[in-house]
Amino acid sequence: MSRPILLRSDQHPYHVTARCNNQDFFPIPLSETWKIMVHELWRAEKDFAIQVHAFVLMGNHFHLLCHTPKSNLDQAMHAFQRNSAVRILHRANKKNHLWGARYRWSLIANQGYYYQAYRYIYQNPVRAELTARVEEYPYSTLRARVPFALHDSLGIQMGGETALLSWLNQGLDKEDEKLIKLGLRKNQFDVNKKKLRLFEKLIGPKGT
Repeated sequence: MSRPILLRSDQHPYHVTARCNNQDFFPIPLSETWKIMVHELWRAEKDFAIQVHAFVLMGNHFHLLCHTPKSNLDQAMHAFQRNSAVRILHRANKKNHLWGARYRWSLIANQGYYYQAYRYIYQNPVRAELTARVEEYPYSTLRARVPFALHDSLGIQMGGETALLSWLNQGLDKEDEKLIKLGLRKNQFDVNKKKLRLFEKLIGPKGT
């Protein structure tokens, strides 16, 4: 099956994810993996002008929300996966593949979809029962200090951190999660028209 042609955009953000080979866990502690990954995102910002909105590192995969002012997601992600793999495998003294495949992407051209993708990403550790609240998970850009600027403005839109965290911690039911997950599997995030009304009931920042 051929790889889909990248939908290039210098305006709309992408959701990007990649998983370790054979769904194995990262071969070094997650705390060390996190340091390498955020450093490589910093390099991607410097070398490719990628702008990170949110990043969450899980035990064997990551979720990234970003946009590319130079319409160069393919170049940025190729370098990011290559460089992070080299460093992690060197640290683990391994020579096999780190990533199971190239990254998957979904272009998000709708503000409502963006809100739900943003919340979905940060709720990953909660769904995995690794933490009770999104802000308690250490390997995410929500609270951790990182060497690059974050380019979302949801905290400002919602009137500050307290309101943002309250919204991010609102639980999603199984149908909501399924709709968002299915949307993110598409090259351009979209919801089946029959399910659109169900999706639109989801509340965004300040009830949008």
